[in-house]
Amino acid sequence: PTAGVDPVSRREFWEQIHQLAAAGTTIVVTTHYMDEAERCHRLAFIFRGELLATGTPSEIVERRNLSVLELETSNSLEAAKLLRAAEGVEEVNHFGHVSRVALRNTKDPEGTVRRALEPHGFEIKRLQPTRVSVEDAFVSMVREDDALRAKKLEAAE
Repeated sequence: PTAGVDPVSRREFWEQIHQLAAAGTTIVVTTHYMDEAERCHRLAFIFRGELLATGTPSEIVERRNLSVLELETSNSLEAAKLLRAAEGVEEVNHFGHVSRVALRNTKDPEGTVRRALEPHGFEIKRLQPTRVSVEDAFVSMVREDDALRAKKLEAAE
C-alpha cells in the first residue's frame, strides 16, 4: 500500500491503519514488503498461489527455528562462500562491512560460524545474535519450497 511513498507519509499511513484497526475495523493488506507485514497482527504468506504459513509475525518467525548473526570478518566475500557451504547456514547477506548470517535448526549458531571460518584463518572481528525478521522467515520458507520442488522434479525424471 505504500509503494513509492516517502518515509514520513508512509509512517502516517500506517498510523491511520492502526487507528482504524483499534476502532474495530478489519483491514486486509497485501504487500511484498516484509517490514510492512511485520506491522500487521496476523499474516498469511502466499507463494506461487499456495499458502505457506499463517499466524502472528512472532509465531511465523518462531516456527522457522532460525538464528541470525551479524558478522564482521577479515574478508567477508570469501567468508560468505565458506559459510554458504556450512551445515545449517541458510543465507549470507552483506550490509556494508557486516554480513548477516541466517541459520536454521542449529543449536550453536555462533559455534557453527566459528568452525566454518577460523580453521581457514579468518579473523572474526564481531559475531553477535540479532533479531530474526519476518523477511528472514519468508525467504527461508520460499527457499525450502524451491528445494522441495527441485527434488520432486528430479524424482520425476
